[in-house]
Amino acid sequence: MKSNHQFFRYVTGNSKLHLMNSKMKIIWFILLIINFLIIKDIFSLIICLLFLMFIILQSKINIKIYMQNLIRIYPIYIIVFVGSFLINHNILNGFFDVLKTILIIVLFLVLTFTTSLSEIAWGIECVLRPMEKIGISVSNFSLRIAFSIKFISTLFEKFYEVRKSMAYRGLAYGKNKLKSFNRMVIPSINLSYKLSRQTIMAMKLRFYGYSKKRTNYHENKVTKFDKTLVFIDIVLLYVVIWLGWS
Repeated sequence: MKSNHQFFRYVTGNSKLHLMNSKMKIIWFILLIINFLIIKDIFSLIICLLFLMFIILQSKINIKIYMQNLIRIYPIYIIVFVGSFLINHNILNGFFDVLKTILIIVLFLVLTFTTSLSEIAWGIECVLRPMEKIGISVSNFSLRIAFSIKFISTLFEKFYEVRKSMAYRGLAYGKNKLKSFNRMVIPSINLSYKLSRQTIMAMKLRFYGYSKKRTNYHENKVTKFDKTLVFIDIVLLYVVIWLGWS
């Protein structure tokens, strides 16, 4: 199943999520990730799922695109299920952890579909700026995160390009899956790494990091929608802790 939008790739749009302030969006994202990670009961999971469905609708991106990208990474769900089962020896816990993993991945998709890499880097830098007082280069750290997202997106893109190239050349990748997998993954990693290095060199040519204080050419204003989402995250955090940890 092919998607017109690659994994973790920005989709141009004018939804409220696209127009969110970068700093507020990163705060909202971090709070919601914490919510998903500490869920311990099914009722909290359902509440967070409903909220995430609302967010997906607000992104104005077809739900089929989210589903297509989720299906493409099904091996991750198998790994999570097996790992959870080996640790807890409980099938229900395995399915529960898989559902939490799906929520987290969908949240990452929402963030990357509605936010450009430059805005993600800028938002992270704004949120972590107090850490500069202890000598941490927040600017470089935020840029590394953005490049990591870019690398993952490019890796998936190149993986399917290599797979398609193998099919065009008449190479069967269904008989010996392990050997075929290696043939696809290694070239994909090499191509993604080369593209990442080219991006880094381009940033150096633009003298990125030479200025101690960065500025942003354009930054969306904080709106009531931004504040509302952050407030809902805080309420959800209280609900999740009260239902699952009390």
